[in-house]
Amino acid sequence: MGFYEFLVNTYDRFVGIFPPQLQWLVTLLILIGMISALIGAFKRNWIAIVVVIVLLPFLIPVLQRFLGDIYQFFLYLLEAMKLTTPR
Repeated sequence: MGFYEFLVNTYDRFVGIFPPQLQWLVTLLILIGMISALIGAFKRNWIAIVVVIVLLPFLIPVLQRFLGDIYQFFLYLLEAMKLTTPR
């Protein structure tokens, strides 16, 4: 099971707890939380940014896969909120 499938399965199980009328709100809160956590991590750990830049040639394949999975998960969340049409 890949990272994307794990995220989708975990999201589906979590959102399934809430009534359908509130699922879009829960999804919106998850998106806001993920974005703010990412921004906060980079603000607090500026040295991590320097290390990533130095190691970038070695990390490119890993980052492509990881960021691709995260992007697909964001698209999945937007589709779950009915903001985009399914592909």
